[in-house]
Amino acid sequence: MKYLWPKSLIGQLLLIVALMLLLAQGINSFLLYRGAQTQNLVEASTAAVSRIAYSLDRQANGRPVWRGGPMRVRRWGQVKMDSDTAVTADMNRLPELEARAGQAFSNMGIGFSDIRAAFVPQLTSDMSGHMIGSSRGERRDNPINRSMGGRQSQVETKGFVIISAQQADGGWISVASAVRGRTPLLIRTLLVQTITIYLLMLIPLILLGRYISRPLKSLTAKAQSFDPGETISLEEQGPPDTKELIRAFNAMSGRVSTMIAEKDVMLGAIGHDLRTPLAALRVRVESVDDEVERERMIAGIEDMNEMLEDILSLARLGRSNEQADPVDIRSLIETVVDEFTDLGHDVHYQRGEKQSALVRDTLVRRALRNLIENAILYGKAADISVEKSDDKLMIYIDDEGPGIPEDKIKSMFDPFLRGEASRNRSTGGSGLGLTLARAIAQDHGGDIILANREQGGFRATLCLPIG
Repeated sequence: MKYLWPKSLIGQLLLIVALMLLLAQGINSFLLYRGAQTQNLVEASTAAVSRIAYSLDRQANGRPVWRGGPMRVRRWGQVKMDSDTAVTADMNRLPELEARAGQAFSNMGIGFSDIRAAFVPQLTSDMSGHMIGSSRGERRDNPINRSMGGRQSQVETKGFVIISAQQADGGWISVASAVRGRTPLLIRTLLVQTITIYLLMLIPLILLGRYISRPLKSLTAKAQSFDPGETISLEEQGPPDTKELIRAFNAMSGRVSTMIAEKDVMLGAIGHDLRTPLAALRVRVESVDDEVERERMIAGIEDMNEMLEDILSLARLGRSNEQADPVDIRSLIETVVDEFTDLGHDVHYQRGEKQSALVRDTLVRRALRNLIENAILYGKAADISVEKSDDKLMIYIDDEGPGIPEDKIKSMFDPFLRGEASRNRSTGGSGLGLTLARAIAQDHGGDIILANREQGGFRATLCLPIG
């Protein structure tokens, strides 16, 4: 069922309207069908009442009530006069028709002590010769009627209404009237009506939906490709509410662009204002006589410089001027690994097949360095391997360290949070390495996954899209 449900708002609206129209038309069709069935019963009972009244009128005027003869039966039918009613207890009584028949007889000045009406699908043998209405279809389809413009109609008998009335002397007069069905014509009418309603309702709704959805799709595409530095506004189109939404989005994107531009200016000023006194401090530290103290002071200044660089890199991520180019990931990893092995670190790379990805080389190198540094810092060694999974390139950095408690893995990406509690950079780092690495991966459409290895140690996975 979920596959049939539209994903767009306009599609869902149209489907709901179509279903509601179908439900309403279904209820309407049911009511019309029931009404048609009731009308058929009323018509049949009216004919039966007329035949009884006609027979009594002939009897009152001294003319005999004809009770036999095939020609008369075929033309007029005949009433049944008996000491008992033709409506038995096992028949489906129709109280509404009984009331209608009583009112009709009363209006004609005919009094009966009891009137009974029932519907039967088939006539019993004693009533088969006391029936009217069975030849109406034949008379309607005769050559004379057709020559006068009458159309041939196929009317099916659905059953019979029996009207039985008790006279003052206790005798009963009864007659059966055929109930004619008109279902095929009704069905055709309902189908035409349903198609007309759908055309009159859904076509304007579809056009209105396209009028509304077109600017919304443009707005969605603009939001997905939003670039804070872009100054081109989205054209305001569609109904007033949609125009107001686009106008608000344009204003918001302008404010965001202004804020980011101001942030870049502020970061540049901070970087300049902090680096200058740090450089001056470094010069002054060189004149300290105590070599041990001088090295500690220089290490502290280096820590501050590197932390400042990490903060600025993280803040400026996404605003890089470097273009993404196809890069051989295997060569990129080898270059980074050589940097660490040249410094004497235990870093191994399981060289595999050549894999290419569209990335910004400088940023990916930095993310990879941060992950390898963590592996060396906490696991003493790093083992790197690459695997292709669907449209992703998985770069695994494994170590042999103690791992991280499961409840703390998610928080490792928080800024300034470190796996080692000391503030010494040689043991704890600045706490921005994983944060910056993940930001770089997400900026490329990938991510970083951290997990403890079953055989011991820890694994950091750098996921990058291939395309």
